Amino acid sequence: MLDLVSPECGLPQTLVGRIAMFQAKAHALSRLRRWNGASDVTVAQHLVDACDRAPLDVKSYILLHDIEEDETGDLITPIKHRMRELGIWDQFETHVVMPIRRKFTLAAGLEWPCPLEIYAQIEEIDHRLKATEYRDAVDQLVVRDFRPGKTQPYPEYMLPWSPQKAEIQFMDRAMRYLPALGGGNG
Repeated sequence: MLDLVSPECGLPQTLVGRIAMFQAKAHALSRLRRWNGASDVTVAQHLVDACDRAPLDVKSYILLHDIEEDETGDLITPIKHRMRELGIWDQFETHVVMPIRRKFTLAAGLEWPCPLEIYAQIEEIDHRLKATEYRDAVDQLVVRDFRPGKTQPYPEYMLPWSPQKAEIQFMDRAMRYLPALGGGNG
């Protein structure tokens, strides 16, 4: 899959360059709080938690499922719903979110787009983590309108990490599971 990282994509051609690219992303995501800032859980921690709960064939993709959020912000669901009502979500997703995800997916040495069967597993884990984060780490006076529906949170209590721990753990998973960084088998 390393052949997906070609000079035409403008992606780093060396292992050192790819590691630096993901290290910068890990640093930024480890300082971005989820739920539009109403949680002490960072995007990097969320990605690591998701990765740790995923089957081996899903780990690399789920680690990248919110990779764009240091550039777009972590938009909470009501904002996304309002953007859909206004007819601007599809454009935002097509022209902002997906190009960033594509860039990092290809830089990771993965297939783009993510295979549908893997995407379905990502959605399931992501929804359960969202319910867990809301229960344990979100200021519910700020975010009052979240409804997990039938989604059950994970039973374990979620304790927010420091930005430093989130950054280190994200890079650990990236090195273990992203093929273009030398990982892939855990």
